[in-house]
Amino acid sequence: MRALMIGSTEGISGKTMVTIGLATALRASGYSVGYMKPLGRQLTAVGGGAVDADAQFLQAVLGLPDDVADLCPVMMTPDLFLRGVRGEAGDIRGRIRAAFDRLAAGKDVLLLGGTGTLADGAFLGVSAPQLSAELGAPILLVEPYRSEACVDRVLLAQALLGNALFGVVFNRIPPQSLPEVEGAAIPFLAAKGVEVLGAIPQDRHLDAITVRQLVEVLDGKVVCGTERLDAFVERFSVGAMDADAALGYFQRVANKAVITGGHRTDIQLAALETSTTCLVLTGDQMPNQIIAARARDAGVPIVCVAFDTLTTVEKLQAVMGKIRIREASKVRRTQDLLHDRLNSRRIIQKLGLKSPAAA
Repeated sequence: MRALMIGSTEGISGKTMVTIGLATALRASGYSVGYMKPLGRQLTAVGGGAVDADAQFLQAVLGLPDDVADLCPVMMTPDLFLRGVRGEAGDIRGRIRAAFDRLAAGKDVLLLGGTGTLADGAFLGVSAPQLSAELGAPILLVEPYRSEACVDRVLLAQALLGNALFGVVFNRIPPQSLPEVEGAAIPFLAAKGVEVLGAIPQDRHLDAITVRQLVEVLDGKVVCGTERLDAFVERFSVGAMDADAALGYFQRVANKAVITGGHRTDIQLAALETSTTCLVLTGDQMPNQIIAARARDAGVPIVCVAFDTLTTVEKLQAVMGKIRIREASKVRRTQDLLHDRLNSRRIIQKLGLKSPAAA
């Protein structure tokens, strides 16, 4: 059995996405794959108890029969933190090791989901580097590529991890940065002894949020279009110009949420004449009857929020691209994208896996 940890130098980097894509590829090659998240932070209530949301999600997506208590044996809670810093947390590493051994039985590969950053859990002795050494699981780094600073973070991780660094997957690479990544960053890191095992371009669908999530982020009120709350918003457009200019701009942008003041009926009408997923009215103003009727006819939700336009945009920009993968369409898109952009054949080779027929 081989174990591989999926980690990162920062949170919400795409670790779950890479785990899904890699598990799919391994299974397609005939290998038995398990999953474990040793330390969980995303608490969600289930049946009167608390489990990790990522572990529960991966259990469902991968169809794992294992007990979710084994999939995530330790949950980070305020109580655990206090007991940990007092030296009263008990044998945390022993609990993780016992769950690891149970999950590893009968598996060819066990994928370990990292928690946030490489440092998470260090005060308990269960950070990613510590667990990598304890469980014999090298670390595959998933790093969002925003600038050359990403290369700096990888080199710093290499200095920390040494031989435990399995390789790197660059994620969410902007289209304009792909030549830089492929022509400069990857060869440079290869010369430094770091193998890049995937270069995943930015994907608007994966970064999108649903109208329902938008409502939650903005604490908004849905005026109409409740049947379309699961539609995806890929871009935001701010309606602050004159109506003629707005119409031309809106026609060039699809699957968008248009954010504008509640008094700007001209902008609202222009938005409803184009491919608009959602209309967000700021300033705590309700739409007039004509706008509401047009939106109902077009099947476009209207969401009213108490914030001004600038604050609304800032709140949405802060979460865009950071919403976790949960929807079935995103899972399918993840599998398709990583089939093309993740070097699963090389990963299998580096893991030293025998062909299933020979095993």
